[in-house]
Amino acid sequence: MNAVPVAAAVVFFLLGAASAGADPLLERLLIIAPAAPGGGWDQTARAMQHALETEGIVRRVEVQNVAGAAGTIGLAQFVSTQRSNGAALLVTGLVMVGATIWNDSPVSLGQVTPVARLTGEYEVVAVPAESPHRDMRGLAAALRAHPGAVSWGGGSAGGTDHILAGLIAAAVGADPRAVNYIAFSGGGEAVAALLGGNVTAGVSGYSEFAPHIHSGRLRALAISAADRVRGIDVPTLREQGLAVDLANWRAVVAPPGLSREERRRLGDVVARMSRSAAWRKTLADRDWIDTYQDGDAFARYLESERVRIARIVIRLRGPGGGEPIRAGQRLFPTAILLGALVIAILLVRNRSVDRETHVANRRALLWVVCGLAAFLLLLEPAGFIVAASVLFVLVGRGFAPCAAGAPVRADAGDRMWGRGSAGLLVGLMFSTLVYLAFTRGLDLALPAGRIWTWMR
Repeated sequence: MNAVPVAAAVVFFLLGAASAGADPLLERLLIIAPAAPGGGWDQTARAMQHALETEGIVRRVEVQNVAGAAGTIGLAQFVSTQRSNGAALLVTGLVMVGATIWNDSPVSLGQVTPVARLTGEYEVVAVPAESPHRDMRGLAAALRAHPGAVSWGGGSAGGTDHILAGLIAAAVGADPRAVNYIAFSGGGEAVAALLGGNVTAGVSGYSEFAPHIHSGRLRALAISAADRVRGIDVPTLREQGLAVDLANWRAVVAPPGLSREERRRLGDVVARMSRSAAWRKTLADRDWIDTYQDGDAFARYLESERVRIARIVIRLRGPGGGEPIRAGQRLFPTAILLGALVIAILLVRNRSVDRETHVANRRALLWVVCGLAAFLLLLEPAGFIVAASVLFVLVGRGFAPCAAGAPVRADAGDRMWGRGSAGLLVGLMFSTLVYLAFTRGLDLALPAGRIWTWMR
């Protein structure tokens, strides 16, 4: 008898016995799978249920399915009904991040308590074997030259496949709104369209395309991992000059309103499960990539993903794409227009017999108009921070001589403009604080700017 399998069996038996003999960390745990039975989130929830009960970490685990709208219905119900429940978890992932933005969901993952990231799967870009595109550089060149001529096949609009296509377009310098993306209801339909030559390229999880890549019917151009994946002979996007990586990760979050002790206990439950023999076996059996991350590191990762995905989803469904603009994008141009109108009315009503004051008012109005025009012109290409900073400086230049109460002389504005660097610095600081308050605090997306996204 081979000694290695016997020794391994003994080790797993001892680990299982030790876990089973330990007191459970929780008596009961509810895991919400925000999808129908059989999908990825449901599989994750039931694999967790099996591992937690088998290892004796939780005495009884209940899985509840709440399907609809790419998980956003389950998220909304979870936030509203499970608040302050220290024995509930929600399975989530990258798809839900995009769906909350694409569907203008009233709730977001900013309202839950991050617990841990569990697994991930990388996306692959593939073309038919007879395609003229031999590598990602060739496809990128075609996309850069004629974005609409390159058709992409993948899953639902706003999902992981669509997001990757948008990130690739942005990386090559094309407008994501021009991406010719064809959404299919299932992976089988997308594969059929790709094999039939009905789309230029396909995007999906590697496991979906793997059989056809191995058979030679599809050519894999790139994988969306940051580094080469062991056992997968496909170059990354970064290797081919595109600063893009994306993992279709799955994670668990807890409800809002938990105490520090409740957060710690749920974190311990998931951490112990991630190290258990039952969970490790599930990862191996299902070819799931272990991307476990918890604590503050996962909280920071989740927030960075929310911001990154929001930027690209908004551009994918922006004004050029015929989709509604988010509240944050409507709010500031409208507010600026109304503010300019109020200032203009006040200046007109304040017409004084004092010629110098009247000239100063007209001068201030002129600078406000220039600032408004600059803001609107810069908002889309340069982003809110740059546009608002320029507006701040121009309006400040117009009003500074008036505020000083001094006569308006030809050199007054010149002296103020000479101190423009200080005004620009203050404007940048103020605009950045406003941007962070709205994007991070209120979860309202403001334009980051095509230039900034391209530089990233």
